[in-house]
Amino acid sequence: MFNKKMPWLVPTLVATAVTLNLSGCGSDDDEPTVTETPSVVQPPAETGPTFPEGAIMVEAGDNLTISIQEALINAQSNDVIVLPKGNFIIESTLLFDGDVDGDGSFAKNITIMGYGQDETVLDFSEANSGDGIFVQNAVNIIIQDLSVNEAKNNGIKLKNTNGIILRRLATVWEGELDEGNGAYGLYPVECENILIEDTYVRGSADAGIYVGQSQYIVVRRNIAKENVAGIEIENSKYADVYDNEAMGNTGGILVFDLPINNHRYGSSVRIFNNKVYDNNTLNFANASSNPAGVHIVPPGTGVIVLSTDDVEIFNNEITNHDTVGLTISSFFIAEPDISTFVGNYGQPGQAIDDGWRPTPRNISIHDNVITDYGQKPKGYLIEDIIKAYVLTHGALPGILYDGLGEMLSNNGTAAYLGLQETPFNPDGSDNVCAQNNGDVSLGRLFANSNTDMNIADVLYEKTQTDLMNCAQVSLPVHTVTFGDEIFGCGVDDDTEGCDGGNLIGGGGSIGEGEGGLEGDGDLSLCTASGDNVSWDALLKANCPKLSDYNLFADMTNPTASPNSNGLPYDLNTPLFTDHATKYRFVYLPDGTKADYTENESFDFPVGTVISKTFALPQNTNNRGFANEDVIETRLLIHRETGWSALPYVWKADKSDAMLAKAGAIQGKQVTHNGEMLNFDYVVPSMNQCKQCHQFKPDADSNAVFMPIGPKARHLNRDYAYSDGVMNQLSKWQAAGILQGVPNIADVDKVPEYQDGDELNIASMSDTELMAAAKGYLDINCAHCHRPEGNASNTGLKLEYWRSYDDDAGFSHGTCKSPVAYGGGSLGYDVVPGKPEESILHFRMETNDPGDRMPEIGRSLSHDEGVALISEWIKRLPAASCS
Repeated sequence: MFNKKMPWLVPTLVATAVTLNLSGCGSDDDEPTVTETPSVVQPPAETGPTFPEGAIMVEAGDNLTISIQEALINAQSNDVIVLPKGNFIIESTLLFDGDVDGDGSFAKNITIMGYGQDETVLDFSEANSGDGIFVQNAVNIIIQDLSVNEAKNNGIKLKNTNGIILRRLATVWEGELDEGNGAYGLYPVECENILIEDTYVRGSADAGIYVGQSQYIVVRRNIAKENVAGIEIENSKYADVYDNEAMGNTGGILVFDLPINNHRYGSSVRIFNNKVYDNNTLNFANASSNPAGVHIVPPGTGVIVLSTDDVEIFNNEITNHDTVGLTISSFFIAEPDISTFVGNYGQPGQAIDDGWRPTPRNISIHDNVITDYGQKPKGYLIEDIIKAYVLTHGALPGILYDGLGEMLSNNGTAAYLGLQETPFNPDGSDNVCAQNNGDVSLGRLFANSNTDMNIADVLYEKTQTDLMNCAQVSLPVHTVTFGDEIFGCGVDDDTEGCDGGNLIGGGGSIGEGEGGLEGDGDLSLCTASGDNVSWDALLKANCPKLSDYNLFADMTNPTASPNSNGLPYDLNTPLFTDHATKYRFVYLPDGTKADYTENESFDFPVGTVISKTFALPQNTNNRGFANEDVIETRLLIHRETGWSALPYVWKADKSDAMLAKAGAIQGKQVTHNGEMLNFDYVVPSMNQCKQCHQFKPDADSNAVFMPIGPKARHLNRDYAYSDGVMNQLSKWQAAGILQGVPNIADVDKVPEYQDGDELNIASMSDTELMAAAKGYLDINCAHCHRPEGNASNTGLKLEYWRSYDDDAGFSHGTCKSPVAYGGGSLGYDVVPGKPEESILHFRMETNDPGDRMPEIGRSLSHDEGVALISEWIKRLPAASCS
């Protein structure tokens, strides 16, 4: 509920200490616990799982990771993929993309399953990437009967998916609870129609079960044990959380609505019939200055509602919490400095303008059993609140409401500050209400009549008389639609006490059309002849050999001599890939042209092929084909259904490159600036290619595949062609493959930044530095970190054309709290003047798979890029982020 010590509580503490002279809470000695020995129950005879006829049975073996990846890449709608029985070391993220061919139509009705939580155990402790299983762009996917252990970042993550069943799963980090554990166990984000049931989550350094920026959600019959947050519903709508057990966490169940600045905010959440107990574990999340990270959760907290509207909490057993049973808080408590609050969230283009509100409204707390709370309150972030209640009333209440947002809304302060908070409705429909919760005590920090936020009222009732004594209309039952089935309380189960009456659910808007992968096409076309590109093969087949497409005159040298008038090109600032040299070519069918666009990749015609070959020099001071090890060639092919990505890995003898749908990992070394670097070079899988190239125009559109590099601002430079030096845009126009090009002088240009240019950073003007840094972030980060990208949920927007000054740098990360885990103990994406305190800098510099950015595409840190961004942060306009 609370960020830091609050100086405005000091007058209350002094006054109450003088007048009441009360002592502390009493002894901290633990009472002995008597545990009854359970009766012995004979377990039923074991029965193994059954699999449908035609299921794809992945066999155990030395290349299990590759085998699973290939099964996921080749999956068709309605496939069932069965992972083998046993404990297995998995080497990288298992990624399923239901739209791997990029046509905007999603694979449907895919099941990924094992033999049981304890029978199919996937161990990611040695993986080279952050997530265990990652699913995106799917309709109706089931993952069940397996365990994901020791993932570097998240156990099972899902994004942009409609229809999810996570059933009988486990995500586990064994051993001592540690901030180095992965962040989330089960992690759907930006999804619809999510059912999570009968799972077990343990050891997450953020939340065991986390549902974010999603709608139509049912979370039931799960066990969340020994995480920082057991279950968290964040920035989500229409959620029912019931029949779960949350025990041994720092906080049991959280309902948060955070200022993420991407139009996705939460409301209508029901928490009921849960057992929430013994959540007294010390907070082991990364400590940071982020005002709303889970590190703020005080140990010994049952349920927290932060800033969320329309929440109903009923029929729960909330017991044995050292600090507080249930608390309702506005975001003003999380960030109490009102000038900083307005500066961080109330400016044009920031979260308030985006539709977020800091004050919770229409909260109903009824018919709960809340006992054994406040005996050993702790949490340095709420130290002053604890002292205020202990000195004034001798104890913390079982239900605590801050009242600050309501007070600021009703007295006009919030509106005066431009925070768009209107007074609470006189009919009481906005009120925080509590009824029929037994003998629980209640507290309210700020009274509604208060006009001075610097002095808290510290109201308290040992048994309820007036505080929060009101009632709200019950929220409806929230349901999940999965194909023809509907899941929800009292809908597909016999749970009693569902209340609500009406049902809210929907089919959702993600994933229109009957999509699916098309296999490898007509492989009979994969024969090369003559000196022309094999256009038919490119359009209709995923050929097994790169040479089948006849892209180069010498197919053992993909760095020169393209066939069919292919043109080489380069970028002003290249995307960094472990110091590899990149050789790029573009091919268009005869008589076709691309259409020029100002900010996005050009609109290329069907048949276009973009080839990019990666070659690693022995020493970065001595590049060139003769001195390099050619590793891979990636093709982007614009087919009738959209763009497709095909990764080809070169054979050891360099005679050809072979299609590697699942990617590859090769141990490599390179000498850079006199230092020999040993690392794993990772060739991305087809699904990983889509992860970076994904482009979702708006919330109602499906994600499609788009090229990243061929944008006007990156191509606007001279190139030494075989017939002379020429501006690339002019060359493309003269060659007849690009139309609509304006006067070159009017085309934006990203500054060139290559290795060695870091020596010139200090002499750059602030304007030059801003342009260079934004150009680097644009090519390396903005394909994901933009509203249309795969990291849209972060609210970070790094496109080159977006002005830093439009929102005081907030979109670029300035004083912006992160949405997801990452950054160690750091609290903001960018802290002007302090790169060492900025998450952006930290994640660029680290090579840890759970923290590094970009997540894929590199194993090494780009020191020259880090130096550029470091200097940029140092020279940004001053801003206070605390």
